Amino acid sequence: MSYRSRSSAAVLSASIFSLVLINLAFAEMSCTDVKYGNPNYSEKMDELAKRAGLPDNYWSRYHESVVSSLCSGNTKEINMLIDNGFVKPEEVQGIAKVLGKTYKSKQRSETGKSYGYSKEKFLEMGACSACADNIAQYYTKKPNSPCGKLAKQALEGNPDAIKKLVEFPDYCQWKY
Repeated sequence: MSYRSRSSAAVLSASIFSLVLINLAFAEMSCTDVKYGNPNYSEKMDELAKRAGLPDNYWSRYHESVVSSLCSGNTKEINMLIDNGFVKPEEVQGIAKVLGKTYKSKQRSETGKSYGYSKEKFLEMGACSACADNIAQYYTKKPNSPCGKLAKQALEGNPDAIKKLVEFPDYCQWKY
């Protein structure tokens, strides 16, 4: 390795190290502070919600999943939560900043947008929350299935399809 290459590598290493230190220096809370099961868990999550600028300083089970995923490095889970509309990218960024973690948000996919939109519509039709989730899974991921087809008819305004969908037939139970 030439002198120039070693010098460049050293500068790059120093830069990365300083960025990590800067991130840690700006961390307002640690993962240990918001680890589920800690005695002050709720109070620490309330504090995190406030510092992260979550809407109305409120945290949900989805925010808990973001915290857990950030602390374990599971960005796939966070991407899914954002894509399906459970959390907003700016909420994740706020949480990451408070915890001193780095996370780069991805854009929501068309499937993710469709899932979020259709789930809301199924809720408005009268489906229970879990039912609406299951139906939206079929509608977006298996549109040619019996449930996907029924969901499409319901979204098009077919009253018989809406009634049948809200009754939540067995073939609409998503297998997670």
